[in-house]
Amino acid sequence: MSTCIDRFTVEMAIIIRKNPEFTDLLQKNLMVKHEEKRRRDNTVHVSDIIPTTCIRKQYYSRKFPEMDPLSNESVHHFVRGESSEFVITQLADLGVAQASIEMDGIVAHPDIMSNEKGIIVELKDTVNGRRIDFYDSTFRSYLRQLLYYLVMTGLEKGIISIRYNIKELRWIKSDSEGDYFFRPFNAKDVGIESWEVFLASGDIAREILKNEMVRRKNLFLKALEEGNVSILPRLIDDAKRRKCPRCQFYDKCINQDLETDEAREMAKEIDFLDINGVVNFKQT
Repeated sequence: MSTCIDRFTVEMAIIIRKNPEFTDLLQKNLMVKHEEKRRRDNTVHVSDIIPTTCIRKQYYSRKFPEMDPLSNESVHHFVRGESSEFVITQLADLGVAQASIEMDGIVAHPDIMSNEKGIIVELKDTVNGRRIDFYDSTFRSYLRQLLYYLVMTGLEKGIISIRYNIKELRWIKSDSEGDYFFRPFNAKDVGIESWEVFLASGDIAREILKNEMVRRKNLFLKALEEGNVSILPRLIDDAKRRKCPRCQFYDKCINQDLETDEAREMAKEIDFLDINGVVNFKQT
């Protein structure tokens, strides 16, 4: 009996092996798709000019793409974000996905826009364990992006919907070996958290935001056309400490290229959102 079973096992074995050829093919095709999305012309997108985004990095990515090669990590983030947005957009069934809008030479593609419902939805997907709100710089960048969309379209209502892919983690410290986090017993679970943003059609903030957008667009476009990054401001303070050391353009930006006095002054300007009374934020 055992001999029969042994013979059956040998003759009918299910064979499992790693297949690096398929992995390489998949990675290659995904990189090609990701590469097609990279910006190489002088068209200015909303994401290029958001104050919390490094406008100099946006410049370098256009001018020196060879210094910013695609990595497996960047492709993974690209695929995760694209697939998440596609699925949620289809399930939400709220309006047009990736609609193309334009204002004063600035283009944008909101994730979901519905003129009928009078709403714009911006979908975000993150593997960061930290939960964010108005006082976080990442949330500020999401908010600014949505506000720009509302200004460009004239719509009054928007939603920032953030999909958290891992349970909450809290930062403890950093040292030479990396960052340390812990997960509290009452950690927030994976899931989606959405924030409603309302900007009235007659609010003076619209004109202020529009002037901010056009100013940054003109400056960015001038830098691209003249090949002069010095007129673009560097990041400062906490943003500089967190983002600059890990940037692939760090040496060129900090040690080789200049920054004009006007750019330095621009970097020090008070954020419009920090002015008392501009934002009415509540957690619940």
